[in-house]
Amino acid sequence: VNNTVIKAASTDDTLPTPTPTPEPVKKAEATILSAGDVIMHDAVIRSGKTESGIYDYTGIFEFVKPYVEKADYSIISYEGVVMDSDKNYTGYPLFNAPPAIISAFAYAGFDMVNNGNNHCLDRGLHGLLETRSIIKQKNLQVIGTFQDAAEPRYKIQDINGINVGFLSYTYGCNMNENKLTEEERNTHLSLINRDRMESEIKALERKSDIIIVLIHWGVEYRREPTEEQKKLAESMLSWGADIILGSHPHVVEPSETVEIDGDIKYVIYGMGNYLSNQIGGNNPNKYNNDLTEDGMMINIKIEKDLETGKTSIISVKHIPTWVYRYTENGIYKYKIYPVPSPDHESLNSLDEALVQKLKNSYSRTMELVKDYP
Repeated sequence: VNNTVIKAASTDDTLPTPTPTPEPVKKAEATILSAGDVIMHDAVIRSGKTESGIYDYTGIFEFVKPYVEKADYSIISYEGVVMDSDKNYTGYPLFNAPPAIISAFAYAGFDMVNNGNNHCLDRGLHGLLETRSIIKQKNLQVIGTFQDAAEPRYKIQDINGINVGFLSYTYGCNMNENKLTEEERNTHLSLINRDRMESEIKALERKSDIIIVLIHWGVEYRREPTEEQKKLAESMLSWGADIILGSHPHVVEPSETVEIDGDIKYVIYGMGNYLSNQIGGNNPNKYNNDLTEDGMMINIKIEKDLETGKTSIISVKHIPTWVYRYTENGIYKYKIYPVPSPDHESLNSLDEALVQKLKNSYSRTMELVKDYP
């Protein structure tokens, strides 16, 4: 066969058409996913205890894992600490969960854990530092708490050739920050302070292509941001932040896409609960019974023009999530469901009561957020 091919080629006087040289790639693209808050209440902690006595929470993330893994970089917010040295695992009001929950984050495909929130000192400074250590042992990045004064307040992550800068802030630590010295607060925490935030955002702008700020703020169980939140968001965008991802209220709060000097910027005031036991009215605000079951994943596509160096938000997609709690051998178990649109065929195979809950959750979340473009 080879001889035939050679002979045929040699008797043909026409030269083969050269393959055109492909145009060099002039842009870099990346997708970033962020999920809402994980709060390990007592029942959630118990749900992962196996017959052998070890803890395993990977099953909770079974249905969201494909979304998390598909993104180039995924972030999750964790409220509380995880400790090996203190196995007195407790939920509200002082959260300390088995390190297995961090293993479950890694299993699901998350890359970064945001631990800057009001529960990061629930076992004191020792708990904060041990939590950081465990997160890093699982090969995940951690932001929002810090090992020492030498550690930068920011993280810069090269995602497909785009330098993405991250900062994280919290309004406080349930007054536990007052048990630290001023030096310890400045070293290990990242508290909301306008002057410091302005300085850090502007400094990071010079080192990164795009800036994401994770911020723990607002009023619990309130579906609308406060005027203070709106003003702070406006300030952060003016200082150079491009994406603001809010957490803390335990309910979804609105999103908005704004244009500043020709640049598209994105704010979500509250991403809701990704995982908790605030289900079926089991929360302090009886007027918002179902809202604490709702959360979301936000998929943000960014693009860098390699000729001009400019990085832009190309699209923002909201994926509502809902916490499904069920009973197995007398123990509560949990699954995080990505909530399909009400007409999606996947709903056809589910129990009618469950379908209605998913549809209601979808409506509650999507009435507050809007995809871009």
